[in-house]
Amino acid sequence: MSGLVIFGASNIISDIFDCALARGLEIAQIVTHLDEPEDARSIPLTERVAALASYTTPPAIVTLDQFVPQAGQQYLLGPTTPTRATLAALLEQRFGLQFCTLIHPSAYVSPMAKLGAGVFVGANSAIGPGAQLAEQVFVNRGVTIGHDTRIDAYSRVQPGANVGGLCSIARGVTIGIGATVIERVCIGEGAFIGAGAVVTADVAPSVLMVGVPAKFKKHLAN
Repeated sequence: MSGLVIFGASNIISDIFDCALARGLEIAQIVTHLDEPEDARSIPLTERVAALASYTTPPAIVTLDQFVPQAGQQYLLGPTTPTRATLAALLEQRFGLQFCTLIHPSAYVSPMAKLGAGVFVGANSAIGPGAQLAEQVFVNRGVTIGHDTRIDAYSRVQPGANVGGLCSIARGVTIGIGATVIERVCIGEGAFIGAGAVVTADVAPSVLMVGVPAKFKKHLAN
């Protein structure tokens, strides 16, 4: 392979850098498609890339209009926000790209689990037997996904979250930092489970749930 190409950038890109370094992968390019937001608490992409010089050759940063696919490259999405689905559709339409999976070497993925294209699994996470992660699911650091749980496309599970067995997580769901979803729970499309929440019952689509046990906070815009 001639290198990993990351499309789009967000603060989470450092986790992708970490995973690539741990696997000994060359990070060839970062392809930007949106302007970076002005946020005093974020670290600019250029600064993050410059920091890689201590460990590897820093990747080139190019715009989407400058990007030209090359043989042997592997492709992964950088952002985990809702722009992820829009960006994937754009790349498939314009270039016909297929995405790789990237799994940190410290993570455990059961040989009985199934991972779709573009799935990321971060350091010290565990994916149980029979689990099914659809395309572009992002599993951050220290997450556990229980046996036979199904997570639909473009959902994200934030650091330290735990999802019990036999759960059904619909498309575009966010499970926040340190949240817990007990076994056999269904979470509807586009729902957001707040940090530290404990979900003990099914969750409707497009709602924010917070607290212990998790309770309805508000409806979310579609």
